[in-house]
Amino acid sequence: MVVRIACPELASEGDMVLKLFDRRFAAQLRKDEKLRPWTSGIEKEYHQFVVDGGASHFITEINNNGEVAQQGETWNSSQDEAYLHDHLSDLYETEVRVYEASKDMQGTDIPQVIAHVKLPVSSLVEIKPDSRYVDVCGILLQYIEGFPLTELAPHTPRDCWQSICEEAIQILDRMGDRGILNEDVRTRSFIVKNDVLAQSGFKVVMIDFALCNFREDYADEVEWTEEKAIQDEEGAVGLIMQDRLKGGFVYRRSNRYKKPAHYYE
Repeated sequence: MVVRIACPELASEGDMVLKLFDRRFAAQLRKDEKLRPWTSGIEKEYHQFVVDGGASHFITEINNNGEVAQQGETWNSSQDEAYLHDHLSDLYETEVRVYEASKDMQGTDIPQVIAHVKLPVSSLVEIKPDSRYVDVCGILLQYIEGFPLTELAPHTPRDCWQSICEEAIQILDRMGDRGILNEDVRTRSFIVKNDVLAQSGFKVVMIDFALCNFREDYADEVEWTEEKAIQDEEGAVGLIMQDRLKGGFVYRRSNRYKKPAHYYE
């Protein structure tokens, strides 16, 4: 959500984006995971589940016992909420880690991080020792005013399309150089803004990094390179935009990451 902040003491004023990882309003995730829609009644039951120690025990179980994690269809509503809270906490931590790993790209290729936030959800005294199971984490980010890469054609001259799309792919490559593999690259993850200093008159900024992996989490360079090639982050932008722009952009695949021979067997 876009928020307006007036805090000159912290040199923070104007429009910013507050990205909250709040299970209560994760409607699409609930639909994808086939979980119940949120209600105030479910929330009340979940808070009691937290107070009774159930959330702590259940989250420990799903993180350490693969069988429990596969039994989602048998969970009650409070277990659903505990799972969602834990999952969204993981997404938050991943996004924070990406911004930290690409700190030198903030304010240019990706938004600047202004602050990390934590919003208390319950005022119950009994829940405070376990408030980590209800509090909502979020990131306050620089607001980028522009339009999605998918709307390039109606907003920019045709002779700019090639350079703008190539810049989006170059940002992905720079993220890869910083040890980041994005499993959810979409053309909507790029915002194009006006920039009088850019040769084309436009600058591309990438957003949304909750579904990423990191180089240090892979066994070796071979495994990392193979995963980068199979994920094909470049193609997720280049092929889509080439098709969308109907000759206004020609995608040229780089040879940075090559798929292993067994991938084609």
